[in-house]
Amino acid sequence: MHTIINKNFTKVSLFSLISGLLSTPVMANDIYWYGFSWGGMSAACSAYQYNQMSKKDAKSLVKMFLTIGDKNINDRNTYLELKNLQTKSPFKDDCKSLISY
Repeated sequence: MHTIINKNFTKVSLFSLISGLLSTPVMANDIYWYGFSWGGMSAACSAYQYNQMSKKDAKSLVKMFLTIGDKNINDRNTYLELKNLQTKSPFKDDCKSLISY
């Protein structure tokens, strides 16, 4: 049993190392800003959904985080993916009125 765990750990470590070497700093930067922007947009949606934030403030934050993504994400397809997440569940279902384009 202990040998199987060590083999799996070695495989995961090797995969992580190779993946890290293959990702470029620009790609890592884009992934960071994608996650940062989507996290902010999702948080604004959740706060609005649970009546912790006004519609005006939540819409403003969604727009602000989308703008941050636009300015910092270098790969256009990654940015468009972020932008289009607004039209998918659960964001679309709960926060349709906050969608920013």
